[in-house]
Amino acid sequence: MKCRCCDSTRLELVLDLGSQPWGNHFVPIGTPGDVPRHPLELFVCRDCSMAQIGHTVPKEVMFVDHQYVSGTTRSLRDHFGHVADEIVARVAFGPTDYALDVGGNDGTFLLQLQQRGANVLNVESGFRQAQLAEQAGVTTVNTFFNRESASEILASRGPAKLIHGSGIFFHLEELHSAFAGISDLLARDGFVVAEFIYLPDMIRLCAFDQIYHEHLTYYSLTSFGNLLRRHGLKIVDARRMAIHGGSCLAWITHADRPGADSDSLRAMLAEEAELKLDQPAIYADFAARAGALRDELVTLVRGLRAEGKRIHALGAPVKGSTILNYCGFDETDLECAVEINRLKVGTWVPGTRIPVWHQDEVAPPDVYLMLSWNFKDEILARLVDFRAKGGKIIIPIPTVSVV
Repeated sequence: MKCRCCDSTRLELVLDLGSQPWGNHFVPIGTPGDVPRHPLELFVCRDCSMAQIGHTVPKEVMFVDHQYVSGTTRSLRDHFGHVADEIVARVAFGPTDYALDVGGNDGTFLLQLQQRGANVLNVESGFRQAQLAEQAGVTTVNTFFNRESASEILASRGPAKLIHGSGIFFHLEELHSAFAGISDLLARDGFVVAEFIYLPDMIRLCAFDQIYHEHLTYYSLTSFGNLLRRHGLKIVDARRMAIHGGSCLAWITHADRPGADSDSLRAMLAEEAELKLDQPAIYADFAARAGALRDELVTLVRGLRAEGKRIHALGAPVKGSTILNYCGFDETDLECAVEINRLKVGTWVPGTRIPVWHQDEVAPPDVYLMLSWNFKDEILARLVDFRAKGGKIIIPIPTVSVV
């Protein structure tokens, strides 16, 4: 295989999570046969330091007919409001300027910008999500973003003052085509605002569940900068964010645009250099911790089941599929998973025969296994009564704990 960024063949396997299904491959209960499984292996390029998985599930499989909608959690809606505030404070939108969201899902983020007076355009490959965005009043093009679609948008709308992507720039099968399209489409005085899972924090938190087939690449600012330079772009500012259990927000513009890097960006790059993210040692430690965490979680869950405790998975996020399949959990370990996203109700958790039911329609168990641990605070606040009655909640990451 070749590096997704630089085409090098000097790729080193650093974590093998086994053969797993695409984590959003929810199929209706009663569907015969198992869903396909694929290698889920994390590699690091020794030449450009890009962390990446080796196997590609085609984008048409993962991102056309899927169940994820971004407006489900209040935490994410609130987060998008803060990002929108930051954008309108830094970018002066004229009456004909517009902001484009790559993979803008149901329009949750663009609604925030629209409410603040900006013209917006969503480019979303999921047909359900595109419909939801249109119904919400967000103009949406239902297609994949790449250089070809960017060229069509440029011809019809002109350059984009702002291009935003939240949790999408590491999904890109057509990686170079997409960033070439961004470079073509971005106004000379425009910015790209990229939100992505931040590799140093993923490693620090032992968040191995961030590794799944939708996430093709895993960025540090160093490796992301290496990719951007190939397309005439550069990072000029960055900061950490708490959302999704450790993310980064980067401000990007054309490489020939004058201006100094921010103090925050320089500090984060210096920290990355100290971590030696281009060397195998940090990944060997990450892999060892992931394996130990898995073993501890399996022992806890099966010990509780041996005591007769009823356990439900709390939430059925795509990252939860990684946890459940890596641990080898099935319906003998977890009675079901409970969700508030109706699109997932009445399906199997991918790779298992654990059914997904609506949380309001299932009697509470003795114990919840919280798979959406990155929204822990919001979820715990909802479960005050459950906890007051003696219910327990297992939080699997960054360490196994019981609340």
